[in-house]
Amino acid sequence: MIDVTQELLREATRIIVETADPEQVILFGSHARGEARANSDIDLLVVESAPFGPERSRYREMARLERAMGRFPMATDILVYSREEIERLRNAAYHLVHRALKEGRVLYERL
Repeated sequence: MIDVTQELLREATRIIVETADPEQVILFGSHARGEARANSDIDLLVVESAPFGPERSRYREMARLERAMGRFPMATDILVYSREEIERLRNAAYHLVHRALKEGRVLYERL
């Protein structure tokens, strides 16, 4: 088992910021709640400025970030949403975005 140290979180954040220039990177899930087990991955919500749609694929962006994280020593699960989507889903109690914002810890925020 690899302990998720602040150094590992900084490295994951650095990779994402260099790859995508997001508005925010938020740690959520079991590591944010302090309930991680030996096989827990790192759940990250990446908030980007540009909207997704026919001209810009969310899945391509997620794949690009996953490739960038390829040499990272732990499994990661990266979700990518636009700022517009975050604002629309932040109060939707049934949606994962709501939960990530509620329980999450901001690792990076562009000023």
